[in-house]
Amino acid sequence: MEVERANEEFFNDPTTEHLFYAPEAQETARVVSAAMLKAVPFDKRKTVVMDFACGVGLISQQLAPNAKSIIGVDISQRMVDIYNDRAKEQNLFPDERKAVRVDRLMENETQLEGISFDVIVCASSYHHFPSIVDVTRVLVSYLKPGGSLLVADMAKGEYPMLQAHHPVPHKSGFDAQDMRAVFEAARLHSFSFAEVETVEFAGHPVTMFLASGKK
Repeated sequence: MEVERANEEFFNDPTTEHLFYAPEAQETARVVSAAMLKAVPFDKRKTVVMDFACGVGLISQQLAPNAKSIIGVDISQRMVDIYNDRAKEQNLFPDERKAVRVDRLMENETQLEGISFDVIVCASSYHHFPSIVDVTRVLVSYLKPGGSLLVADMAKGEYPMLQAHHPVPHKSGFDAQDMRAVFEAARLHSFSFAEVETVEFAGHPVTMFLASGKK
């Protein structure tokens, strides 16, 4: 739980909030969301989405016009509060878009009121998780049959800005082989992996990928 607590403390710290409003964060959310919308079909009348490790909701904001409802899930209460405040400012009802704080998501339907999802997305967060195998398995348990998991993160490389960061288990990102092994261990099929775009973060180039699979 050490890494989880470090993540929670980091994102609960008000001084980190600016990271989500930086131009590079906004641009990353834009390009990643566009790739997600191309990767799987979204239907604004039907598609129910989970945005896992949602932060302040940058990805949810981009996907919302194409989804019936989105539930954000995050370990940080501060992130959840900001997410929900922004939804209220847009006059959205909780059944349209809301976030909930979950300390550790488990394979337990009662945690999210028994809801299952057509699409689960997770952006720029897998490198924070101690076990991406465990996280992937749990997320897949919340997918409807035929539902899709979409994971966006840093392609394998050297990222100096992470070296002095609070505990980050995967400081070098992931490649297609890493993600395929994790998705197949969770019994997902129709795996795909593609580099999306190279963006700048903290003065360093970061190549983002999108991995997807179906339940």
